[in-house]
This record gives sequence, C-alpha cells and structure tokens, in this order.
Amino acid sequence: MNNEVSAVQSGYPDRGRRRRTGLRHLRPPVLVLAFLLFIAVFGPFLAPYDPIDPNPMDTLAPPSWDHVFGTDDYGFDVFSRVLYATRVDFSLALLGVLIGGGIGSLLGAFAAYRGGIMDALLLRLVEVIQSFPVLLFALALFAAIGGGSRNMVVVIALVNIPMYLRIIRSTLLPLRNAEFIDAARCAGLSGPRIVVRHFIPNARGQIFSLFVLTCAYAIQIIAGLSFIGLGVEPPHAEWGSMINAGAGYIMLGVWWPSIFPGLAIVLSVYAVNGLSRNRMTNQIRSSV
Repeated sequence: MNNEVSAVQSGYPDRGRRRRTGLRHLRPPVLVLAFLLFIAVFGPFLAPYDPIDPNPMDTLAPPSWDHVFGTDDYGFDVFSRVLYATRVDFSLALLGVLIGGGIGSLLGAFAAYRGGIMDALLLRLVEVIQSFPVLLFALALFAAIGGGSRNMVVVIALVNIPMYLRIIRSTLLPLRNAEFIDAARCAGLSGPRIVVRHFIPNARGQIFSLFVLTCAYAIQIIAGLSFIGLGVEPPHAEWGSMINAGAGYIMLGVWWPSIFPGLAIVLSVYAVNGLSRNRMTNQIRSSV
C-alpha cells in the first residue's frame, strides 16, 4: 500500500514537469502570435507614414531613425507598409479559412452521417481536387474568377474545403452507428439537427487544430500568389508583393525592401505552426 501511495505521489511531480514543459514550448509561439495580432489590430495607428503615400525624393533609403526599415523604390516607408500588411494578410487568411473550414466541416459531418452515394460522390470530388498541387489549383481558380483581395478569400476558402471535408469525415465516421446517435434518431431528431448537435461537437478539437494549421498555410498561399502578381494589387501593402517589388534590388545591396516583409512571413508561420504543434502534442499526451 505504501509503495502504491509513493508511486502515485512520485507521479505528480512528473505530471507537473510535463505540464511546465508544455507551457515552456507554448510560450514563444503564443507571445509572437499575440504580438502579430496586436500589430494587425493597431498597426495602422502605429505606422509613422501613410503606406501608399510615395516620396520620390527619398527612394531606396537605408534603415535610419527617420525610416526604421528604410524605403522602397517608390519612396514608401517599408516599416509602415509591413504594419499595414500584417492586417491585410491575417484578415484574408482568417476569413478564407473560416469560410472554407466551416463549409468543409459541415460537408464532412454530413458525409459521415449519411454515407452511401453522397459520401462516395464527395470523396471522389475531393480526390480529384486534391490531385492538383495547391498552387496550381489556386492559379486555375484565379484564371477563372480573376484576381483581387475579395477573390483571394474565395480561393483560400475553396482550397481548404476539401481538406476539412476529408479529415472531419474520417474523424466522425465511427459515430455513424453509435448508440447515442441511434437514440437521437429514435427521439425524432432530423439529420441536420443530429449533425449540428451531436456530430460537430465531437470534432471540435480536430477542427481547432486544423484551423490553426491551415491559417499558417493560407498566409503562405496569399504571400506566394501576391508575389507573382495575383491577389492584393499594388500599391496596397501586402508581404508577398513587397518582396516581389524589392527582389530586383537585392543584388545591388538594397536588401531591406524584401527582407523585412520576408521576416514577417517567417514569424507568422512560426507562431501559428508552433501553436498548432503544441495543440496536437497536448492531444496526444491526453490520450496516453
């Protein structure tokens, strides 16, 4: 008996140590993400210059006290544009993933509940869409609907729908013949009501983890498409288009127009991926 008590008591420090280790790994991404979200909300108020007000007399100026991140080839203040672009990239990514994740999760839950022909047709459609590389699929969508910020949200949503549909369907498929689902059917609940009240809540953890992960991917897609001239149109500030505008001057030693927006992308992806990785690690630990 004493051995069992001592074993239990010795387990508490180990459990606390694991919890502290998880918090230690969680802290840097959360701090970085909180800082970026603060910039996304209050960045336009903190910017010292108008991001679309060029100064032809002060082009390609290096970082200084007047221009912390320097200026680009049009005389735009790079620091102000990076701050504004934080709101643009985060808002487009969040809105696109929310729309795509919501639609994909509902379709995946309905496919898991219904089964049969509807399930098979949705799976075949998802397989066809996912057989194309994401960037190629996004380019095809842009060719069909055109560029611009509004269409960028549509593209991000359409890219995410198949991913959410397939993962949420796989998560909820074992619940199709569960006893509490049979009880809900016997109680007279309709199919959509069962899906919303009983299926979706059982996939909240997977939806959140997938949401965080796809937000990081959406930021990369937005920056990549804007880099090649699609998405957010100049002179509006966006990280990918800023990198493209300054890429031609790197060989001349003018590195600041591209480096600083590139660092913003790296920090954003690091923070969001770190949060998602910690979330998945906690889920694995809780299941052990």
